[in-house]
This record gives sequence, C-alpha cells and structure tokens, in this order.
Amino acid sequence: MEALAELTRKCDTVGAVFCVDNSAEGYQCAMDYEIDLFLVDIILDSKNKQDVSGIRLVDKLRKYKRYEFTPVIFITSLVDQAMNAFHNLHCFDYIEKPFDFEKVGKIISTALKAPLCDDRDCGVFYYRKDGVLYALNIDRMIYLEACFRNVIIYTLDETIEIPYMSLKSLMKDLPRKHFIQCSRNVVVNRRFIEYVDKVNQIVKLRNGKLVKIGGRMKKGFFEEL
Repeated sequence: MEALAELTRKCDTVGAVFCVDNSAEGYQCAMDYEIDLFLVDIILDSKNKQDVSGIRLVDKLRKYKRYEFTPVIFITSLVDQAMNAFHNLHCFDYIEKPFDFEKVGKIISTALKAPLCDDRDCGVFYYRKDGVLYALNIDRMIYLEACFRNVIIYTLDETIEIPYMSLKSLMKDLPRKHFIQCSRNVVVNRRFIEYVDKVNQIVKLRNGKLVKIGGRMKKGFFEEL
C-alpha cells in the first residue's frame, strides 16, 4: 500500500493520497472526499481465503452517480477475478502482484488523466432561493460556511445565505480544483488563500478572515493543498 501511495504521489497531476486497509474505511473516505482514482486490492482481508471485499466495495461505489465513471485500478494476484471485475465494473485496468513499478507508475499516471465526465468545471455556480434561479461567478466566492441548516457564501461583493442547504450537498456542484474543505463547517476557495499556518492550524484568507483547520480534516487538507 505504501509503495503504491509513493508511486502515486510522484505523478504530476496528483493531489491528496488517502491510504486505508479495509473496505469500511475505504467507503467512508469515498463519502468524505471527492476521489479521482481508486486503487483497490481485491483481497482486503487476507485472513479470509474467500475474500473479495475489494470487488464488493467498488460495486457499492459504482451505485453513486459521482463515482459512476471514476477510474478504478484493481490490485491482485487473482487474474481471473480481476478480468471478471474489469468487465462487470468497468474498471480502468488491473495490476498484478508482484509489481512492475515502472509499468504501475505509467498506469496510475494515465488513469489520473482520464476524463471523469464531470461537468462542474465551469466558472458559474447556480443556486435557487425563494423560487428564483441565481448565477454566481465562482472566481468571486471567497469561502462558504455551514450555519445551522443554512450555507452562507461570502463573496467579494456580498454575503449570500442559502436556506435548507448542507455544505456537503453544495460541494457536489463546485469544481474540486478550486475549493478545499478545511473544517467540518468551512470550505475555502484556494485562490483566496493568503497563507497557511501549519503550526497553529489556521488559514488566512485575502479578506483577512482566519479559518481554523479542523482536526478530522487536517491530514486530507494539507495533502490536497
């Protein structure tokens, strides 16, 4: 796992790399973050001779629209099962054990460049409020904050409150390359980050706002940043 993580970190287009060793944590990671590529060992429980929990994990993730086309690379010594999963789960490729590190590096790099059928990479965010459809320029959004059952968007010009909206659901409509979550309640636009204080775990934005980096988000935030 660590060898594959290191190979992935060396790829030019990579952001954060998350490592887990069981399907439950893998599923939770996929729910907490937006993942661009999965490297999944078919056997996640080596004590179980019949284990194929990696395949079950991918099958479960494929049922979510956001992961319908996300590249998956299976890691296995079971070539027959890998080929079966390749066809049934529309996987990008598979890696046989023992690894050919040069070949693996090329597969990962190619998969990271694959299109994700993601239509969020645009310059405008659309939202509804009081039955009216609004368009907001993403370049003017400084940060977003969850407050009770609402989300507040702080822009260069105004403060917009969207009622009955969660930060998690709103993030699904924002381009990942611009926005990064630094705590449970706050998402910031990378373009407005002035500096990051790793010692005190604080982000200072260009408008002077100081945002605390949450303990749960800390590892993922620094890797992705």
